[in-house]
Amino acid sequence: MGIHLLAMGVALALVLSDPLVAQERPWPPRGPALLGASGGIRTDRLSRKELKTWEKVVAIVMAEGPDGKPLHPTLRALWDAVDMSGHAVYVEMRDPKARLSYLAGRFAITSVDPEGKAHVGIIMLNLRIIDKASTGRAAKRANGFIPFEGLGQKERYAEVLGHELAHAVWSLADTERARLAQRLQGEMERQMRMLLTARAQGLGAELQEHVGELDRLSRALEEPVEAAEMVIWEELKAGQRPR
Repeated sequence: MGIHLLAMGVALALVLSDPLVAQERPWPPRGPALLGASGGIRTDRLSRKELKTWEKVVAIVMAEGPDGKPLHPTLRALWDAVDMSGHAVYVEMRDPKARLSYLAGRFAITSVDPEGKAHVGIIMLNLRIIDKASTGRAAKRANGFIPFEGLGQKERYAEVLGHELAHAVWSLADTERARLAQRLQGEMERQMRMLLTARAQGLGAELQEHVGELDRLSRALEEPVEAAEMVIWEELKAGQRPR
């Protein structure tokens, strides 16, 4: 697994450091996200009301300064990497999985193309949870970062979107990664169900050890993504300042 984690960090670093990834795009966007092509970031599953919210988030992604450069280059680079990948990533704002309703967002692979050309995934934005998320002292992460601190409502949504796009960039990079991501998310959901069932009776040593291993793996996978999220937060916060 160490090789996979190393590859994840390297791939994400390449995406975030390459200014060529953030190619010039027309406004309003004319890519797969709005034209309904088979690949790219897709909005087919959004209601009319959700689509209005989504368009405001996309406007943040696409925002440019007077020099024509993206105001949020990390977020824009991740967006372009996914939207131009050829894989289909559906945006959803209603999470049917009640047991995951405490999550602000999640990315999941729903279909793996054996040829590696047309994987399918979803990005879930749980707006209710994002709106309610605290920016108090208790929300501070170990490195001192407080997600959403100082951001407006739509900028909060954009921060979560960037986090999930970072997951998507890695997962969609090749077929082996897509399969790994799909297996991992399925295993974590199964263990979550087992954990909820066993909690009232006390965890057995074997289950406790397995849950601990999954938690360590999850943290290792999250570290580079959270690093990207922190950069995106800084860009979003700077972008809100009067110019």
